[in-house]
Amino acid sequence: KALPPANDLKKLALYFEVSTDYLLGLKESPTYFIAEDVHNTVKINIIGTLNVNYQDKILSPSEKESIPQIEVPQYVLEEDPDKYFVTEVRTDSFNRRINSGDNVVVLDATKAENLHLDSGSILIIKMEDNYRILLFKKTDSMIYLEPFSHLNGFETLTYSKEQFEQVEVIGKIVYVFR
Repeated sequence: KALPPANDLKKLALYFEVSTDYLLGLKESPTYFIAEDVHNTVKINIIGTLNVNYQDKILSPSEKESIPQIEVPQYVLEEDPDKYFVTEVRTDSFNRRINSGDNVVVLDATKAENLHLDSGSILIIKMEDNYRILLFKKTDSMIYLEPFSHLNGFETLTYSKEQFEQVEVIGKIVYVFR
């Protein structure tokens, strides 16, 4: 399967008055917006690929001025732009929807006042020194983090709600682009 070019995706989203995330299957319900909203952009930090020192780069006052920024549509952000960052995906754990090399806008779990997680949220988690993109699903008693990959070897992670508190959630993906 291939994704349409970003410009075509934007045109389809405008025509149907839904978000590009809805068209890509990243959100379960359409997000309606005014066509002019697509042209309203905000700048957020782009950190390249995630590595074990990414937070040092984001939080360091001396490096804060040198972090490059990229413009993204304002309508994809639910909170202040300073609570987000853009990173390049380097994992295949979610390659049915997000490919290695894609860029994702992430609501930083360390900066969000309330990282509201609904079933269907797409998370970046850290496991040892690796980062994985997983689909968050919850029941009354359990949390499931599911891969969405064409490749074998990625397994669903199952946690009680108490165990999930110990999982290092980097953030919630809110937007994908190439």
